[in-house]
Amino acid sequence: MKTAEEVYVRLQQRLLHECRNIVSKSQEMDELAASYHRYVDLEDQVSRSRKRMSYIVGLFGPDRIEQTMKIDDTTCLRKTLGLHPSPGELRKKLRLWRAVREYLRITGKSTVTEIQVFLDWLGLERITRQAIESALKRHEHTFKVTKSGHDRYVELKREAP
Repeated sequence: MKTAEEVYVRLQQRLLHECRNIVSKSQEMDELAASYHRYVDLEDQVSRSRKRMSYIVGLFGPDRIEQTMKIDDTTCLRKTLGLHPSPGELRKKLRLWRAVREYLRITGKSTVTEIQVFLDWLGLERITRQAIESALKRHEHTFKVTKSGHDRYVELKREAP
């Protein structure tokens, strides 16, 4: 049986060992912090890019994606699409306001008619002017609508960084 003094000494040693361990690990964590935060930032950027890709793939639909894959000489798109549901499924799930948002990210500012013509050209069915107007109104935090004469122009509100 160990004496009280022996147990006390061992506990002191354990306490000092744990203290040195914490200092060592803390120093290592400090050295890795920049890399860790960079990793977290990259992970967030990849996640946002994947979401945006899924919206664009849904907007394009199967036919336009097939055309796009033909011009992708790196086969990046084909590889990446394996991580997403099919273009048809993404199109079914695509919300109209997201389709309009992706269009405006490219054009900057457009009329409702121009948006409707483009969505029709992509083959989105039954996209009426009223449906677009409704989506703009429901998502007024995303869209800015201005009038000039008889035309209504739509653009994106500034996105938070």
